[in-house]
Amino acid sequence: MAVPDTTTFTLQDVVTEVNPTTDDLVDCFADATSASFDQAYKGNLDQLLNFRNYGAVTASGFATGTISVAGSAKIVDGTYSATQFSTSGSGSGATFNVTIVSKAVTSFTVTASGTGYAVSDTVTLQVSNLIPEFQEPRAELTVSTLG
Repeated sequence: MAVPDTTTFTLQDVVTEVNPTTDDLVDCFADATSASFDQAYKGNLDQLLNFRNYGAVTASGFATGTISVAGSAKIVDGTYSATQFSTSGSGSGATFNVTIVSKAVTSFTVTASGTGYAVSDTVTLQVSNLIPEFQEPRAELTVSTLG
């Protein structure tokens, strides 16, 4: 249960949500998860009101992952932009830069995290400007963390 989205919540509400080592504000900040702060109230992380609506925000963007299928892209070695072709879950909007060496995706970076992803979702890629017949099987990424 999240910290209430009001200005009348108490330190005890925050302690209940964060479960810090000790029941003081400094320890609440030290033990809090950055992604759980509501960006509208996060501020400088130096006052109780920064915890307003803490825990109600659920991270759902693709933050990190692993290459589960390297694919076979019939294209010269290099770095290319890629988008989601399909997913095993309900996420959308993530974009990537992929490095292709000897037709296989060898590394990637997330350029936009999108929303609606869950850990262990599989994201099948569409390498930009490459027709489908030239990327079979398609490269796949597995979501490791959200952000």
